[in-house]
Amino acid sequence: MTGRVGRWSARMKIVSAVCGCLLVAAGAYAATNWVVGLNSGSSAEGQSAAITNLSITAVASPAAGNLLYPGGSGDAVVTIANPNPFPVTISAVNLPTSSTYAAGYTSSTLGTAQTGCTATTPSGVTWNFATSTSGSSHALQSNLTVGASGAANNPLVVTLTNDALMATTSPAACANTYFSMPSLTAVTATGGAATSTTTPATDAWTS
Repeated sequence: MTGRVGRWSARMKIVSAVCGCLLVAAGAYAATNWVVGLNSGSSAEGQSAAITNLSITAVASPAAGNLLYPGGSGDAVVTIANPNPFPVTISAVNLPTSSTYAAGYTSSTLGTAQTGCTATTPSGVTWNFATSTSGSSHALQSNLTVGASGAANNPLVVTLTNDALMATTSPAACANTYFSMPSLTAVTATGGAATSTTTPATDAWTS
């Protein structure tokens, strides 16, 4: 009798264990049918980027293809650096006055001034199409898009074709000279998603 009771107890333990597992499984399955909604006004937090100005600087490479001479136009080469985490597209530049002259230097590093060919001599070299009014706006032939900070096309190297001008009164000391063009006063530019311009690029304003 004791043997039977022992065997029965063992069977009951097994059955109980199996039932317990089934109950746990059934309970877990039932929980997935508890539909939970969403309170109105539920949201997340985003943040927009800050806006930082571009930097435009002189660069020696690639070298200007069209060289200056008295009464003629020549190329100016620049780099445009965009520190923003988004692309920036430039559509126009603002120029200083037509009487704001470039300074001459003996080499492309723009380190040693060219005697007799300074901004106050004057050199006679200005931005082409500049007017007597500072800040005149001049549209580019094609928009230039500088990639976001860290992008392959940032900084963007641009040759501004024939956008430098040498006056007929430019002194002989300005022959075989490199020029630091007068600073642009502003640009017309917008930030936002856009395809970056491939560097090096060629562009110009023609009026």
